[in-house]
Amino acid sequence: MEDKTDDNLKRLMAQIEMEQGLLFLKEILPQCMDLQNTIAKLMHNFYSSLCKEGFTKAQALEIIKIHGTGLNSNLNGEL
Repeated sequence: MEDKTDDNLKRLMAQIEMEQGLLFLKEILPQCMDLQNTIAKLMHNFYSSLCKEGFTKAQALEIIKIHGTGLNSNLNGEL
């Protein structure tokens, strides 16, 4: 009997945690969408700049695939 009560309590706690997580995600969704739009613009600008500097479209795409925007390395002070 005790095991069944423990299992029910664990399921209830998991349900509550999931619902709280979903509420949090709904709250931050607008910021996430803004961030995704900003990252997409950065990647597109980087791609365009690479092409203007003489890289082929395929080369520019490979650089973007490997390095993304390069933002992470800049934020971490890496070169």
